[in-house]
Amino acid sequence: MARTIIPAREEHIFWIASNMAKADRRECEAAGLGPFRALRGSFERSVAAWTGMVDDEPVCMFGVSPVDILGGVGSPWLLGTDKVRKYAVTFLRLNKGYIARMLEIFTRLENYVDDRNEISIRWLKWLGFTFDPEPVPYGVWGMPFFKFRMEKENNGL
Repeated sequence: MARTIIPAREEHIFWIASNMAKADRRECEAAGLGPFRALRGSFERSVAAWTGMVDDEPVCMFGVSPVDILGGVGSPWLLGTDKVRKYAVTFLRLNKGYIARMLEIFTRLENYVDDRNEISIRWLKWLGFTFDPEPVPYGVWGMPFFKFRMEKENNGL
């Protein structure tokens, strides 16, 4: 099976949104968005976005969107299907290089993750992101989300 990362394309959105993993779907809903709208919006706002592929099937899409261009702050994101979890080790290894690319564009990366999304939290920590000690209310339902961040100089990249 070929596992690769390619530049994200609009046609990947429908497949990933239709097959989105439950944890990612719940996170989108907590933020007040459905999977399709969340993925499309993230893709459209991004300055860089990629799709993880297993053979010819898109299994995840990720990228970085500007938050504060003058301040050098970008918002990294990733949404995927259950299949990306099946090949997690491959995609974990590949993602490190893409975080470095994001830090070439922005000096600081930050976003929020649903505190119920244990897999994403472990992935983010493995990538080197730091977390606020306590979750804060986030999204339309005020669900607890952790803020996470990484700065270029703190990561040695």
